[in-house]
Amino acid sequence: MKSDIEETLSYFKEMGFTEYEAKVYLSLLAEHPASAYTISQNSGVPHSRVYDVTRRLIKQGLAASSGTKPELFSPLSPGELIEKLRREYEVFTDELEKRLTSGNFVSDFDPVWNLPNQSKAIELAKDLIGRAKSTIYIGIWQEELGTLEKALHKAEKRGIKVFMLLYGEKKPNFGEVYLHETENMDSYSELGHTLDCTVDSTWCITGTLGGQLPCQIVWTKNRGLVQSIQSYISHDFYLAEVTHHFGDQMDRLFGKNLTRLRKKFS
Repeated sequence: MKSDIEETLSYFKEMGFTEYEAKVYLSLLAEHPASAYTISQNSGVPHSRVYDVTRRLIKQGLAASSGTKPELFSPLSPGELIEKLRREYEVFTDELEKRLTSGNFVSDFDPVWNLPNQSKAIELAKDLIGRAKSTIYIGIWQEELGTLEKALHKAEKRGIKVFMLLYGEKKPNFGEVYLHETENMDSYSELGHTLDCTVDSTWCITGTLGGQLPCQIVWTKNRGLVQSIQSYISHDFYLAEVTHHFGDQMDRLFGKNLTRLRKKFS
């Protein structure tokens, strides 16, 4: 099992730091300002290499030097480091996106990815909602709405059209919301509540979040599946509108919340 320091170093390496750069930076966080000798003692980086490494960190704006004798070094604060990395990677990824999408690439396959648990599904849904450019269609239960409500509300404030199918009784005060009754839907205690979401008619997340059985959620850009999920949500919008106008007649014909139809086709 990795120690905490080894795991922290692995994150730095994933971000493009060398092991020595990460060790020197972490050493400076623990003790600063510090001389090359102190850094070497605390980090395990050879004294002969400390100056090279600190010069690289200074050039990247991740450390500063006092210029005194002996020369003392101080680190950029953790918060500023994270913000700097976020800004730089956003610039890099934006530029790379421009370069890679300037051609006429057409994918010959769109994989469907499994998500291991509910928290990963919610995390990905938040990310995709945050990147929406035009529309969001989502079917979600009242109990899980709180985990995505803030992201959905922010999206609407950005001008995104949010269409929500909510399994429950309490409408949020934003978006176009259609309520879906939950009476006689006991099967979801075993499978868990469903989450269905499409973003810009391009991405979708769909499946059950887990109950007595494990989470069964997938996400994909597969156009056929995205269209199917969006159509599925839209058809429930239609049904919600019809129920609103003809609810009593439907209850007489098919039972409360279409109970007879549910039993017929279950």
